[in-house]
Amino acid sequence: MLTTVKIKTAKPQERPYKLADSGGLYLLVQPNGSKLWRYKFRINGVEGKRALGAFPEVSLANARGLHAEARLLVAQGTTPLQAQQDKEIAQAQEQLERVKGTFSAIVSDWNTATSADLRASTVKQRNREIDNDLLPTLKNRAIGSITRLELTAQLKVVEQRAPEVARNLRNHLWGIFEYAIDSGLIENNPVPPVRVMKKRTQTNHPALSEKQIGVFLRTLDGTGRINEETRIAMLLVLLTACRKAEVIEGQWDEVNLEGAQWEIPAERMKAKRAHWIPLSTQAVALLTRLRELVPANREHLFPNRVDPRRPMANRSLNALMERLGFSGEGTPHGMRASFSTHFNSLGGNIDVIEHCLAHVPANAVRAAYNRHAYQDERRAMLQQWADRLDQLRRECVPTEHECGSAAPLNPTNTTESKPRHTRTRSARAVARPNAKAVPLPATVVA
Repeated sequence: MLTTVKIKTAKPQERPYKLADSGGLYLLVQPNGSKLWRYKFRINGVEGKRALGAFPEVSLANARGLHAEARLLVAQGTTPLQAQQDKEIAQAQEQLERVKGTFSAIVSDWNTATSADLRASTVKQRNREIDNDLLPTLKNRAIGSITRLELTAQLKVVEQRAPEVARNLRNHLWGIFEYAIDSGLIENNPVPPVRVMKKRTQTNHPALSEKQIGVFLRTLDGTGRINEETRIAMLLVLLTACRKAEVIEGQWDEVNLEGAQWEIPAERMKAKRAHWIPLSTQAVALLTRLRELVPANREHLFPNRVDPRRPMANRSLNALMERLGFSGEGTPHGMRASFSTHFNSLGGNIDVIEHCLAHVPANAVRAAYNRHAYQDERRAMLQQWADRLDQLRRECVPTEHECGSAAPLNPTNTTESKPRHTRTRSARAVARPNAKAVPLPATVVA
């Protein structure tokens, strides 16, 4: 057994030597005079060593105390080094949770990490849903303390009010907690599975029949006080078979009138793949007229009236159809279904139809998708569709929607007939009070 006196009087020698205490504890005396505490042990036949400090900073009594703690770990099958590393990891984890471990902090970091690949409108909607229904109750909660049971209860409350928002929130939560796992804050995702949510009632966008399309076109043509840009946007949705947002958010640098083509970049497409559109002669005529109407310094085909730096309000075309009396019978998006139904009924090439609609098989490889495939066939199909629309317009016969007429427009308040609770700013794009109607190109309104 060592004593303090013996330790102090130990002299350095030419080579390091040991002074043993007990239980594997010893003092290593170095040639330079330093005296180091060491603990030698074995676990499962494997020898290990643990440094316990230097004398006199660590006294004999302190060294024996550290030795006793280390021996206890060894008796439990844990090396002192591993125990120290575990302790340091735990301390780092506690620090991480203090700084980044609240739900609101994780949401902020997750939002920053994922927003770049999303449309601004998508990010805005996502933030609104989280701000309204998650942050009020979870904002300051430690991310690791949130349980599946309480998340399920919270989603069920929202589901009673807004089922689609509840489904969105579940998706947001899944991404947030996966991000927390990747950040090392938690190990398991507590978000409940999809099965806890009510099944979505699948509703397709209502689509006009060909006969109704003829009536709609005549009604659209015969209503003099509709804003001309809005009228052109509606007709382009029909003529191009594009999604509403792809048309109303269009930009002039995407359109080549001389080449009769429109190429929408990937970032504006639903599937994130660029889409090429051959323009019919009717579509070219409309865009040529639109170029005369829209100031040359405007970026968008259809600038927003309130803020020209932004595109037309998203609901403008829906409001137009409602104002003309077609609410519940069709939607702008439903025009794509009318296009598809027409050519499928004629036995058209399904691949050409799907390329016109910017649809790609789910198992297609992104790199293998050629946005310019079937160019001649697609140009012919869209021209045939434009000619068919002209034919439907000419063949229109009176129905409950009288051909060439529409619900009367109030010259002082064009949205008066719209229910108060559904009236939106976008409805202002339907008509411009006291505006002079400008006839559309003959190829379109024939």
